[in-house]
Amino acid sequence: MKQINVYEARGRFSQLIEQAEAGEEIVIARNGKPVVRLVPVRQPERTLGRWAGMAPSLSSEEWADADRAVAAFFAESLERR
Repeated sequence: MKQINVYEARGRFSQLIEQAEAGEEIVIARNGKPVVRLVPVRQPERTLGRWAGMAPSLSSEEWADADRAVAAFFAESLERR
């Protein structure tokens, strides 16, 4: 863990960000007292199959029925014009 004063941090901010991105923890202090910690943001890990089993599974015939229903709905809406 590296500690740096606010005044010095202002002039080296880009460099400090690069160091934090590389995994180093940097503490910014005011008058020698720690006030802020600069650490990298960790992206959440993606989990494949996270939604598996949560949506209903439809057969090919059920999909075809749904397609026909949607097509009929649009056909009706065109006829009303």
